[in-house]
Order: sequence, then C-alpha cells, then structure tokens
Amino acid sequence: MSPTCANRPVIARATILEAASTLRLLGSSASESARLIGMLCDEKVGGDELCLRIERDPVLCARVLRVANSAYYAQQRSVTTIRRALLVLGLKAIRGIAAAACIDQVVPPRVVALPDPVALLHHSLATALASEMLATARFPALATEAFIAGLIHNLGVVIQATVDPSGTAAMIVARKAQPHRPIREIESDYAAIRHEDAIAAVFESWQLPPSLVAVGLHHHEPLEAPEEHRGITRLVGMGAELALVCGSTYSLEPAAREPAELESVGAERAPLKSAELSAIRNELPQRLSLLLSALG
Repeated sequence: MSPTCANRPVIARATILEAASTLRLLGSSASESARLIGMLCDEKVGGDELCLRIERDPVLCARVLRVANSAYYAQQRSVTTIRRALLVLGLKAIRGIAAAACIDQVVPPRVVALPDPVALLHHSLATALASEMLATARFPALATEAFIAGLIHNLGVVIQATVDPSGTAAMIVARKAQPHRPIREIESDYAAIRHEDAIAAVFESWQLPPSLVAVGLHHHEPLEAPEEHRGITRLVGMGAELALVCGSTYSLEPAAREPAELESVGAERAPLKSAELSAIRNELPQRLSLLLSALG
C-alpha cells in the first residue's frame, strides 16, 4: 500500500509565499526577471513601456536582440535595437522573446531536492513552443499568451521542492518506479502540497490574468479549469504532452504517451487532426534547438 500524506502538516499559503520570496519570485527581494515576467503577462503594457523596460537591462536587451537575429526568426536584415525589433517582429513576438530570455533567471540553477532544474527549464521552453504552435493552428489570437503560459506553468515545482524537499525526493523515487503514473496521484501519496497549488498562489500574488492562474492550477487536468479559461489550459496541457513525446522531460514528469494515446488526448484537448499533431511533434525538436541556441 502506498504511503499517504494524511498525517503530514498542511503547507500554508503564507509558507508558499515566503518560499517564493526566498526564491526571489515575490516581494521586495523579487528579481528583475520575475518582475518582468509579471509585466509580460499583462497585455495592457504597450510597446513603448516594454521597450524601455528591456533597454534598461543590458544583458536582457542583448539576449532579446540575439534571439531576434537568430535562425529561429530567419530575418533578412540585422535588427540592432529593441524598437526596431518591435517594428519588424511585433509586440506579441517581443513579449514572447523577452519571457524566454529571462526564464532561466527565474528558475534557480540549483534546488536541493530537484536534481535537474536545467531539464525542467528545457521542458518549460518546449511546452511554450508546442502551446504556441497548437494555438497558431486553431486559435492564433491566443498564441503569445499560450507561449508565456507554457513557459511559466511548471514554476510550482521549484516552490514545491523548496517547501517540501522530503516529499519531492519521495516523488522522484516513486516516479522512477512507476514512470507512467499520473503526477497528481504521486503527489497525493507523497507531497505536502501540489505544485499546481503552489504556483497558483504566486500567480495570484503577481496579479496575473485569471486565465494564467487557471493554467497554473489545472494544466494536468484542463477540464477542471473554469469554462472561460479551458481553451488556453487545454493548449498548455497538450503542449506539455508534446514536449514529453519529443524527449523534453525531467524527474517529475510521467513517461511520454504512446502516439495513438497522444492522438486521443489531442482530440480532447486541442481540436487538431492527427496529421496536424504529427507535424507539430516533428517540428518541435528543431524549433527548441534553434531557440536554445539563440538564447545561448
């Protein structure tokens, strides 16, 4: 019989937020990258304000321009300023590039209970790309929001590992023993808090749009999301599935589904034909490689 968390202390919201502050995700100690992520999620932020914010950070500015000039975008002419990049690529593209350019500053390079934060980062980037590609195929207006949502959807894993290291270690062992078991079931046996609950608390403190809070809270079970936010939650949930199929996984994700099972899940989460899903699955590894190369 599997152990349960019935007798483990409940992790209070205040403890979650304190851990997020320690990780420089919240409060006066929040990193500039964490503050920027919150800003990038706000569609009311205009181009001028975003340009000023990026230009204020020389390292971020250089990374954004490197991505804008990379093979990922295949521009014919060099883009030398953020404002020029905004004109050439558009505000939505710059929001996505800036988010990708600073996400590795938000995910700590070392977490005691989490052995592979770099793999977590790559999974998040792959999920972001897949979510954007899925949205572009059917709901183009959601493409940038889906990219950013996919990029940040799993930040709760870092908080979970910080506040509950013993539970996280036990989950990693259980996942190795039962690689296909849903992570929510493993969490119910070993963790004092779900990673989805952890990140939803942070997203609410960041005052992110309700749609992104829903993604954080329901990306493993999109049908649980409020109906008005179910579309983007489905996209990110399916994006994560595609990332796993393409090999972008880490220690706390279940094994990838078989192709036939993936098509069944796809029919439920994203109204795409099997050929469209296959095309995205085939293109995703190359796009991830190009983006990782551009980010350096």
